[in-house]
Amino acid sequence: MRTAGLTLVEVMIAMLLVLVVGAATLAFVARGRNAQRAGESLARIEETLDDAFAVLADEIQMAGYLGLAPPGTAVAHATPLGMTEPGALAVAGGCIVSLALDLARPVAAFDGASRAAPDAPLGCRPAPRGRHVPGSDVLILRHAAAQESTPVAGRIQLESTLRAARLAADGVAELGTGARWHELEVGAYYVSADSTGRDGWPSLRRKRLVGGSRPAFQDEELVAGIADLQLEFGIDDAADADAAVDRWVPPDGLMDAGVLRALRLTLEARSDVVEAGYPGGSRSKRASRVIALRNAGAAG
Repeated sequence: MRTAGLTLVEVMIAMLLVLVVGAATLAFVARGRNAQRAGESLARIEETLDDAFAVLADEIQMAGYLGLAPPGTAVAHATPLGMTEPGALAVAGGCIVSLALDLARPVAAFDGASRAAPDAPLGCRPAPRGRHVPGSDVLILRHAAAQESTPVAGRIQLESTLRAARLAADGVAELGTGARWHELEVGAYYVSADSTGRDGWPSLRRKRLVGGSRPAFQDEELVAGIADLQLEFGIDDAADADAAVDRWVPPDGLMDAGVLRALRLTLEARSDVVEAGYPGGSRSKRASRVIALRNAGAAG
């Protein structure tokens, strides 16, 4: 007669079943965690891209705005990039002479380096550690602020009427009654290899014109996690009658007699969620958007 209990074989089979079920459960949990991590990673990337596009789109659409004066109006006291600034309008920050005052070029860019023009390095080093991401482009935008302001000494402002515009930093009106005042807004957008407080984590940043005892360019971080910025100019050929983009050229491409109508931005964002199997330990994504210029006829 067989005694009650389990044989060794039965015990081993039971243990094997427990191990199989346990392994399957652990694998299921691991897959769930990986899926959650992937979802979180993708969500952060999309949020980073949306934030960066929103910042750049708003500024691009304003480029060339001159208050009451029509876009393209010659602005008194504006000076081309590299030429000596009028003494009262001199800007500190070490970027490059007349970076803020080159209003004849409300939109400018340079392909793949920290420059304001092919022969004009920005001078003001990337923040926070002086490392520009190699190959990423630089975008420079100039315009009057959307909101009207009052004359204030120590800030570079634009005084405008329907027929004229001038730059001033002393708060003294010259264009008569009916003129409006706006702050001059200038930003040089670039990608740094570092973020504020986090070395080795890229960020979209800008050198921004600010006022004070003396106007200056001040660096600020816009969106952490942006690893690349690439630009193309949408050119409308002057020979045709429409205002549509006929061709796309890189920032240093020849524009000939064309008119700049839009910019195509390509951004790369990196996730800060660690995932195995991706270069650098995290996934990234590139996305492009076309931003039309509201103030048509801006020169590049």
